[in-house]
Amino acid sequence: MTPPTATPPPRRSLVARFGPLVVVLVAIGLVAALSSTGRNESVSAKGAPASGSQTGSANAQLPVYYQDAKAEGDLDQYDFGPKCDPATGRMKVPSLYAPPCAAARPDVKPNVSPQGVTATQITVVVYVPADDDLAASLQGQLDTKADTATTTKNVIDMFANTYETWGRKIKVVKLKGSGSDETSARADAVKVAEEIKAFASVGGPAQESAYAEELAKRGVVCVSCGLSMPDSTYQKYKPYLWGNLQTPEQYLLNLGDFIIERLLGKKAEFAGSPELRSQTRNFGVVHFEQDPPVFSGVEAAVDKSGKARGYDPAVNLTYQLVIPDLPEKARVLISRLKEAKVTSVVFLGDPVMPIYLTKAATDQNYFPEWIITGTVLTDTTVFGREYDQKQWAHAFGVSSLPARVPQNKTDAWTTYQWYWGAKPPAAKTVAVITEPIRTLMTGIHMAGPHLTPETFRDGLFAYPPTGGYPTAPRISFGDHDLFQNPDFTAVDDMGVIWWNPDLRGPDEQGKVDKGMMMAADGGKRYLPGEMPHTPANVFDPKGAVALYPEVPADAKPPQYPPPCPGGCKPTL
Repeated sequence: MTPPTATPPPRRSLVARFGPLVVVLVAIGLVAALSSTGRNESVSAKGAPASGSQTGSANAQLPVYYQDAKAEGDLDQYDFGPKCDPATGRMKVPSLYAPPCAAARPDVKPNVSPQGVTATQITVVVYVPADDDLAASLQGQLDTKADTATTTKNVIDMFANTYETWGRKIKVVKLKGSGSDETSARADAVKVAEEIKAFASVGGPAQESAYAEELAKRGVVCVSCGLSMPDSTYQKYKPYLWGNLQTPEQYLLNLGDFIIERLLGKKAEFAGSPELRSQTRNFGVVHFEQDPPVFSGVEAAVDKSGKARGYDPAVNLTYQLVIPDLPEKARVLISRLKEAKVTSVVFLGDPVMPIYLTKAATDQNYFPEWIITGTVLTDTTVFGREYDQKQWAHAFGVSSLPARVPQNKTDAWTTYQWYWGAKPPAAKTVAVITEPIRTLMTGIHMAGPHLTPETFRDGLFAYPPTGGYPTAPRISFGDHDLFQNPDFTAVDDMGVIWWNPDLRGPDEQGKVDKGMMMAADGGKRYLPGEMPHTPANVFDPKGAVALYPEVPADAKPPQYPPPCPGGCKPTL
């Protein structure tokens, strides 16, 4: 598959466009870490429900999954191997993420593909950010490049030896990006597809979608390849692009339910000024957009569906993430919100703009409600402390992120330590590293010995819906009657959050200070359509949690002896 590559005019680098703002670097480094999720059973915390959502063309080539064989009474006909736990029907990994046990069908044999699949190995590219990529600038601030590389290799090695790879080894090829602009991203993708001939790539440029799109055009699977993309992009390039957090179209379903069912038509009781608190909510939207626009289709769909349900914001304002322009842009936006008599600001954007928006609001003596929508890190403690506290004391909304536990209690950390007998070298970003690799290796496991992008898709679609606990968001892929289109991203549900300006505690980087993001109702999560119709229960300390000291008992995975006493040895 070698389509011609269009070479558009080069863009200025991200550093040139955005400027050397440390807070932006921290944002990029934290986003995947904070969005890392645990998976446990939506039906049972310990067992695996029968597979579903096998909505593809390759189902006859998929392996047999344990729970399906059990339901059919055919367990004795298949060898699920010593790594299978018959008590749970999942692999013997002490993780809520463990996939169902799988056995190859007798009539399905290993395939060979010119795109990275032989009888003995699967070629996978690990993308390393270019020097002018903001993510590269961040690496030294969180974990060293050497520690990141070691942890990445070890996580792949761990999954390759605990999940099924069907007799194949994983060949890891590290590719350092040649640049963060569109032209460089496309050239790197061509190299991955045509020279390295990889089956899949993990990671990509931080804010450039061209790498993922070019790989998809050339038949290469791309997992967590950088830029947030609308669902239409996933559908256009299916089955090649995969992600972790919801697309805008997906999370707007839950956000819409929250606003319409719990806020619309009621007084703006959480605003900062008595004048606004006495008024019925009047919403105004501020959202990020790119040049050229990529979210206009999303905006039109929201406008249409919102009006049908009685939601009609007074203003819908946009901005672009050009750091030097943000202070003045924020002043203009706040002025327009005030003129429109907005009581409740719905913010959908990056975590930097609220620094300027909240300052401008205080400077203009404007104290509305701030509705958090769960977009990139605006729902975190580390950034909440950066915002004007006179404003953020009135911030609340929804989030895809799980309720927090200490870093060394997270699934990524404890699974790594179980296998290797030591803490991860990249201690601050082990979850960033683990999540896309987990998706990749789960897809390979679920696909069976006949590995193609289509069996990879149908295997992930067959992964049982898992999670729904405060510390473990609901995970699924495919069609489970949640979204309009087949789902190529992991997280399905959201929780309600609010900002407590007075509580002291550690942020996501371990710094203790005042100001903590709170999860309402102990972090209870809602799928689309499940949001209560009662008034929002925010700014109520009863039942709210900032940090669980331990993973709750019902979300703890089964425990197994380490496969290598004292720690395993690298095999890659």
